[in-house]
Amino acid sequence: MGAQVEQQRELVAQLYDDFYDDDIPKFHYGSHYSTMGFVLYYLLRVEPFTAYHKGLQSGRFDHADRLFHSFKNTYHSCTHSSSDVKELVPEMFYLPDALLNHNELPLGTRQDGQQVGDVVLPPWATNAVDFIAKHRAALESEYVSAHLHEWVDLIFGCKQRGPSAVSALNVFFHLTYEENVNLSRLTDLAELRSLKAQINNFGQTPPQLLVTPHPQRRPRGPPAWPLAPPGSMPVAPVGSLRVESVPIAMLHVDEQTLVLDASRRLVVYKSGAWIGRSPATPVAVGEAGRLPAFAPRVTLSRAVALFTSDGRGREAWLASGGHWDNSLLVSAAHGSGSVRHRLCCHSEFITCVVVSSCGRWVLTGSDDATAILWSVPSGKMGTERPQPTHVLRGHSAPLLCVALSSVMRLAASGARDGTAALYTLRGGTRVALIQEPSGSAVEQVLLADSGYVILVSTAGSQLHLFSLNGLLVWSNSLPAGISALSLTPCHSVLVCGFDDGSLRAWSVHDHVELTRYVPCPAPVVCLSVGDGFLLVGTSRTDVLRYPMPPVDSVLLPGIVVQ
Repeated sequence: MGAQVEQQRELVAQLYDDFYDDDIPKFHYGSHYSTMGFVLYYLLRVEPFTAYHKGLQSGRFDHADRLFHSFKNTYHSCTHSSSDVKELVPEMFYLPDALLNHNELPLGTRQDGQQVGDVVLPPWATNAVDFIAKHRAALESEYVSAHLHEWVDLIFGCKQRGPSAVSALNVFFHLTYEENVNLSRLTDLAELRSLKAQINNFGQTPPQLLVTPHPQRRPRGPPAWPLAPPGSMPVAPVGSLRVESVPIAMLHVDEQTLVLDASRRLVVYKSGAWIGRSPATPVAVGEAGRLPAFAPRVTLSRAVALFTSDGRGREAWLASGGHWDNSLLVSAAHGSGSVRHRLCCHSEFITCVVVSSCGRWVLTGSDDATAILWSVPSGKMGTERPQPTHVLRGHSAPLLCVALSSVMRLAASGARDGTAALYTLRGGTRVALIQEPSGSAVEQVLLADSGYVILVSTAGSQLHLFSLNGLLVWSNSLPAGISALSLTPCHSVLVCGFDDGSLRAWSVHDHVELTRYVPCPAPVVCLSVGDGFLLVGTSRTDVLRYPMPPVDSVLLPGIVVQ
């Protein structure tokens, strides 16, 4: 950070050349890029960092002119001062709450008369959520990916030490390097305390992991499947098939489509079964045994989950709830469809089931107002019996929906009492309770890996987007009820099916509608993202295949598309 502009590069190079001391080696920077104080500088608006900051400042906040006030001022300081070279902390890429003074902390008034409250954002960001989303997308953009190896060389690699570090203007005070500090060998208590204070307050360079240049990351390849063209013209389905009963769950793997219907039949169709745009009745290549009967009042599409443990369909499984004996059944999705595991822990029937993308977690919600988190460490549910790890409480009414994110290590549940709760996967600790704005039942919930909680309420006519800490980002009132929804693999496009047969896709970040599809001939019952396309099941026993939504002009966690 201390060598971002030419004038500053010349200054730090001159300071290095002019410095001479018999006991202290030459260095470019007496300060460091990451210290405890710098972390507290960025995060003082959120606990527990607020308390840590006050503890560091003898029980009070630092002077207002030294607090994190605006990105413009901080960037200018870091790029025009050899004593201020702090880097950003990870929270600046995922936590908008760190930029907002929700707790109304008395941070004081600067000498120019400005009150210190929320962080002043760059002009290209409309609010804290917008800034974090764009900031994260820039970090994951193709340009940054193409130069990421250069940063690795500076921090962990060949330019951290020696002549390469000198030429790269990357030499710090000698006590920040681990080989220069060995606390176990010190016998003088005063010197030991001094060195610990040096490490705590002035930072420490991480261990050098590489001695040769890190290779450049390969560029991202083009999409492997056709995308729906952007624009106002409705996009028609590219294939369809007719099943024997109303589909309630679908999965496409290894050129085969698995369909579970309302008659409790699990059928496997080959890819050749898709016939143009007109529904045709294909011949199934396999049919699993029927499941036990479902209880009445259960929304079947939420009480079952089709998944695969190997990504190729050879190990496809069905997790089903909604049975009269309150059990969770795990059945093989091929062959006889035999039940491998019958798990009974809930006191009422299971209303909703979800399996994590990694296959190591299962979450069930029940009419008993609790959720149970099940663990499958190996990810092979056919051979390893899922074990209950946590009972998740916090609702006062039956659960209607559940969601998992193995990326964020979070579980979510929505209930009839109008609340959605977030829990950690590791400890089962409730970390947030989100109230639906109108108090209506939370009927569907999704966790986007980009850091959002998506709720559907009021008979599907209200769509809400929250941050992980419960900050309402966006709400949308819809003319028809959402009957099914799913996220695309990038987790930045939300696809919704409606009870009037319509199908729409929105950008999660800027909430722009990307595509309107030709409506289905009947209400949408279930929705699944396949290998490059959308599978849509209708109440008229059709399964339609649509192109994926376009990614042009969409801000993705992994790429910024111009």
